[in-house]
Amino acid sequence: MLLQKILTIIHEHPNVSDIHLCADSPIFMRKPAGYETFDNIPISTLELEGFISNNAIGGQSWQTSMLANGGKLDGAVDLTDSRIRYSVYETHGHHHNINIVMRIIRKAVIPLEQLGGGQSVLKEVTARSKGLVIITGPTGSGKTTTLSSIIDRINSERSCHIMTIEDPIEHLHYNKQSIVSQREIGSNIKNFSSGLEGAMRQRPDVIAVGELLDKDTVDTLFRAADSGHMVLATTHGRSAKDVINRLLGFFDAEERAQRRQVLASCLSAIISQVLVPSSDGEDWVLASEILINTANVRSIVSNGNLAQLPAALQQGRADGMNLLSADLSRLAREGRITAQQARLAAYDENF
Repeated sequence: MLLQKILTIIHEHPNVSDIHLCADSPIFMRKPAGYETFDNIPISTLELEGFISNNAIGGQSWQTSMLANGGKLDGAVDLTDSRIRYSVYETHGHHHNINIVMRIIRKAVIPLEQLGGGQSVLKEVTARSKGLVIITGPTGSGKTTTLSSIIDRINSERSCHIMTIEDPIEHLHYNKQSIVSQREIGSNIKNFSSGLEGAMRQRPDVIAVGELLDKDTVDTLFRAADSGHMVLATTHGRSAKDVINRLLGFFDAEERAQRRQVLASCLSAIISQVLVPSSDGEDWVLASEILINTANVRSIVSNGNLAQLPAALQQGRADGMNLLSADLSRLAREGRITAQQARLAAYDENF
């Protein structure tokens, strides 16, 4: 039974991050060293369609839902001690071969102390009551895990209202010292921008945004951070410089100058991260680049001299800053990752 095989992977293969299902093909599991098959038994189309028809995923009308959603079906579902983020889509043109990619999200939130990388900086950031913290990196770099760890720390140590805006909700948070309101795109709110706009009237102390996709969302994010909220956000980007350029790139020249001043004023930190296979290929190792908004960084951002950011990161080690290349070099020296994997993970062409 397909569901039983998926549960077996979740329970017996803790280093598997993704599962790929395709009709007439065996189950593929993504491990740090790459993809491998679970067994050599191909999944039948009937099995795959039966799995999607489960009410927790697509339901009996899943094909209609896919057509209405541009040929895809996305969501998240609880499976025992894990949560699955899934995406159903078709390939092979008019043959309509069904594929499902599932990301495994372990329900147990990883404590900040166990994240590696910039956990000491993150602990200091969680103690703040305002400011913008951005977590960036490529797809599959653990951004959601880091964000969830920060939320859990705040929830455990502070009495406040935390509101998340996600697509879909991944880690489930329950009230501890704080009240946590998790809102999902499509189910509770229309989009990120309207969710953020609404959050401004719903008295959160901390706002966490799952993705920064458009100008309206970024503009509202800046207003929320500038108005004294603590704002946490994830986005795609290789470095702090990339992220700042991307956020400001949503605005025209006149708007950009004003938004740059707001960003310089409200930014707390940018954490750029990547997950690298360990030397033995059995685990993932987190490497991080950390930007702290010191007076020097604030001046660089305010004046738009972003080319100076790498030097500021290199010179700011005493303030907790770190270049990704430096962290990758450290991990390679310690033997936790190979030199080749470090080079592949670095964005610096001269690394």
